[in-house]
Amino acid sequence: MDITVENKRKIQANRREIFELETSVNSNKALVYSTRATIEQNYTSIMRNYSSTFLGNHNLTTQNTDNLFRNRVAILTNMEVDGEVEINFRESMTNEANLDFLEMQATVNELVLEVNNRMSEINSLMIETNKMIMKANQSSVDFNSKNLAMNKRFLNGEFHPSKATSEANKERAESNADRCKKIKSMVRSNSKKLKSLDAKAKKNSMQVLLNAADISQRRGLISENQKAIMENQEEVAKLISSRIKRKD
Repeated sequence: MDITVENKRKIQANRREIFELETSVNSNKALVYSTRATIEQNYTSIMRNYSSTFLGNHNLTTQNTDNLFRNRVAILTNMEVDGEVEINFRESMTNEANLDFLEMQATVNELVLEVNNRMSEINSLMIETNKMIMKANQSSVDFNSKNLAMNKRFLNGEFHPSKATSEANKERAESNADRCKKIKSMVRSNSKKLKSLDAKAKKNSMQVLLNAADISQRRGLISENQKAIMENQEEVAKLISSRIKRKD
């Protein structure tokens, strides 16, 4: 077969492969940005949940614990005792209460330390992710610069059709065919990963919503706890007042 005819056949075959590749690549592009949007939405919702559960619920619970301990100390301090046995009872109970709340605070400190450590690891991962994106952006800049120079060479007549040869056309057509195969393999791999990632992102979305509902429900329990502690404070206040009256 004449080399020119053979080149034409290969070029046409490549054109069909490129058309199919373009469809697949654009399909992946749509899915990758759709998945990205879901992940971004999840991130925003997760940070809102984090703020609600840590800055909100956690701080409220900590304040409840402090108020509860304050009530306990006030009860023990104003407890009327007679004799060494009763005094020892009050003092040992005071020590026990201190240890209970100190142990609780130490446990909370351990939790916050672990949260801080995880947040630090997340920050490090985000820093590395940003570096990866910056590197990819630079690759895009380099690609654009290279192809801008190529456009100028076309405009300057350096790649004029009159300078073409059948041998060079054959080499280019074969190279394009090989590149089509490699890109097709990349597209298939990306498509498989994208489907898995999209499913994971959607699963995370549901978990984030469940967490938000749980956080809201727990805040209700914390508020009930707070109300009970305030009622307890009123009882403690009455205890203190009655003791003061008896002293008078």
